[in-house]
Amino acid sequence: MAVKEKVDILDRKSRILEVLNKDYKWETYLYIFVSLFLIEIGTLILTGVVQFKDSIPLVGTYPKGFAIAIVVIGALSLIYALFPFFKTAYPEVKKTTWPSWTLFFGNAAKTFVFLIAFTLIYFMFDIIIGELLSRYLSL
Repeated sequence: MAVKEKVDILDRKSRILEVLNKDYKWETYLYIFVSLFLIEIGTLILTGVVQFKDSIPLVGTYPKGFAIAIVVIGALSLIYALFPFFKTAYPEVKKTTWPSWTLFFGNAAKTFVFLIAFTLIYFMFDIIIGELLSRYLSL
């Protein structure tokens, strides 16, 4: 006959802690969305776009304080939700090396020249298309 092992109460894991510690795939994304939603609602209340009746307790009486509390809670929740993403990236960021000043300014100059060239090209297209449209519409 098999001997049944006695399990100590302290050795058993709580089912609630198992569920809370388990990482669900879409939970973080939902948490980020809810945090951004809270920040948006708080800013809408602060700017006066969303207003409440004075008869609503706490929210109607102190809308600015309520909005500030919502924005702070949303911002802290957003930081808490984004922390795992940045935690894994931090060791990789420490490995990066920064370019020398000459390489940095060389790349910045190339980028600036590229932007100026594209701006001039788009400006010329705008002038040409504007001329063609004005001639077509004047017919």
